[in-house]
Amino acid sequence: MATKPTLIKVCLTNLGEDTETPWAYDLGDVRGGKKVKLANVPFMHAKPTWGDTIVVKHVDGMWTWDRDGVPWSKVRTRIAQDGGHWAMIVDYDPHPGEDDAFGALAKACRDSDVVCEGAWGPDDGRPGRVYLAVPDELSDVQVMAKLRARELPCELLQVHPAPPPKKKKKKKKKKKPAAKKKPVAKKKRR
Repeated sequence: MATKPTLIKVCLTNLGEDTETPWAYDLGDVRGGKKVKLANVPFMHAKPTWGDTIVVKHVDGMWTWDRDGVPWSKVRTRIAQDGGHWAMIVDYDPHPGEDDAFGALAKACRDSDVVCEGAWGPDDGRPGRVYLAVPDELSDVQVMAKLRARELPCELLQVHPAPPPKKKKKKKKKKKPAAKKKPVAKKKRR
């Protein structure tokens, strides 16, 4: 019987900036480091995200993955195995008197195969925030439609990626009444 991989803390960074330390499953040593599979939805990095496998190196006592300044369009080249998810950020504002808007939102996400992690809860009139790992086959529009269809006890506001602009409603032009035609003057016969 295979043993379940151990959870370890890893460090994600980009040339020393945007550093954060999510949990990851230790998949074992590889040449030049250790292979790990992310078990959290990182807050500072859209990729790698939950389910992605990366190679980390031991730097200053911490297993570290460095984006190393790679442009966003090529960041997948720094991922050993893509887990098939992308990151999305949503704010949620509970309806008055609702205690567990986060729980309802997390369940709705789970039912749609979306991983939901709370960044912070609502406080003092400000909405809470969740980070989502969305399956590649779903678009942000589909995710928001699925969540809103659940009639959650909160309002949802898409933060990242920026939601598509709302289509401006075209104003219906009022039809002007047709100009009254003047009767054609009859020609006199001679």
